Amino acid sequence: MIKIFRHIRKSLLEQNKMGKYFKYAFGEIILVMIGILLALQVNNWNNNRIEANEEKEVITKLHNDFLENKKNLNTYLDGLSIKMNAQITLMNLIGASKEELYKHNLDSLFYASFGAPEIAFADNTIKNIMQSGKLNILKNKKITDLLYKWNTLSEIRKTRLAKLDDWVNNNYLIYLLPKISFKEIDAQGNYKWTGKSKIKPDYYPLFQEIGFENYLDNSLWFQQQALDRCLETNKLIDEIIEATKP
Repeated sequence: MIKIFRHIRKSLLEQNKMGKYFKYAFGEIILVMIGILLALQVNNWNNNRIEANEEKEVITKLHNDFLENKKNLNTYLDGLSIKMNAQITLMNLIGASKEELYKHNLDSLFYASFGAPEIAFADNTIKNIMQSGKLNILKNKKITDLLYKWNTLSEIRKTRLAKLDDWVNNNYLIYLLPKISFKEIDAQGNYKWTGKSKIKPDYYPLFQEIGFENYLDNSLWFQQQALDRCLETNKLIDEIIEATKP
């Protein structure tokens, strides 16, 4: 094609047809510009197609991740509910008579109240798009807003759960160490090292202490804060699942 254009230009110059030559040269320039514009348009179309496919893939991964997160959170909430209900039962027994107190399996209640449900969210997709700077491939502003909200709420939730763990391990359990038999309590979980304690203390005095009531109350307060954040998280997960629905 280039050889043909050169031949035409040479022929016009040899025939001294300058007017036609300039018209032809101008037309050739126009054709080159049109070719460049078409190439750019094809390239843009191809890039847009690649980004659209990448966006679709990311949204699908997000949807699947949060379906999994929904299951994980519900499992955690079930465990937290068992733990809180056991502590509430223990609190209601404070001040009870020996006869009333020993109608209950206290070791079982303590074991449930020490439950430590754990939660881990599938967040690799979010981390990847955040760290790689590819958040802009998501054209749906609602989805990006929800993901920013997820990151913020995640930090708040982690802080609440960390405070709860710190309180239980560094305050509540230390208070109970000389007052109850962890060996017999842990027997509820059928661990190898557990069983009957030869020096099991009497639990009745513990249930006459206002301090025990206060420790339980504070523990429940921390758990309620964690529960509130988890319920917010549950609602947000539903919104993300809906927004990323195929």
